[in-house]
Amino acid sequence: MKHSAVVFPVLALSLFALQGLAGAQEPSLSTAGAPYAPLDVSKKGQDPAVPLSNSQRNELLSEFKGLVHMGLRKATYDHWEGKDMADCDKPQRSDERWSYRCEIITGEGNGYYYFFPNEARQAATLQELDIRVHAADERLLDDFRRPVQELFGRASFVEKTSVQAKPIGPIRHWNTGSDVAELFIDRGVRPEGSVRFVWMRSPLVSGAQASLPHEPQPQ
Repeated sequence: MKHSAVVFPVLALSLFALQGLAGAQEPSLSTAGAPYAPLDVSKKGQDPAVPLSNSQRNELLSEFKGLVHMGLRKATYDHWEGKDMADCDKPQRSDERWSYRCEIITGEGNGYYYFFPNEARQAATLQELDIRVHAADERLLDDFRRPVQELFGRASFVEKTSVQAKPIGPIRHWNTGSDVAELFIDRGVRPEGSVRFVWMRSPLVSGAQASLPHEPQPQ
């Protein structure tokens, strides 16, 4: 992969005022408020021994929303709105199924966006998001859960993730049939832990169903 692009985008962040996914192929997005200031990429990860202040949590929530916002629509690679602010590459190994992988860096996190062949194999569409926010405060799971819940409804708890990870604490899981998403703290990203949100959508989901946990417990 090429050197990651250091990004200073002015992101118009979503408030996720969504009408639900039922009967819709793409989330209906409502944006409001002024754009956020350019992100400061010079900051280091949060010290896990120091509790986050409310302002820090709000800042991390804004970064999280901005990164998810860039992946709300199942766009083709050529028409993806984040392409100009991301560093993108192609697979280097034969076992990598995606066609393109793009990374966007914020002050305290990274967003990875994976484009896979569509059903007709005529174009690569955005089918997986992998968002990492570099803080391990469990209160962020509740902060981040709320906008995700507006996308997918109530979460369940599961014991294992559907992706390679070293989770600690609760794993929130959503499955709509065409979308699978999980929110948890992952020590596989960095030893201190990072909040991680993974969202897979069809047709990738149909190939991942076999490895998903069964009979999750309702929240």
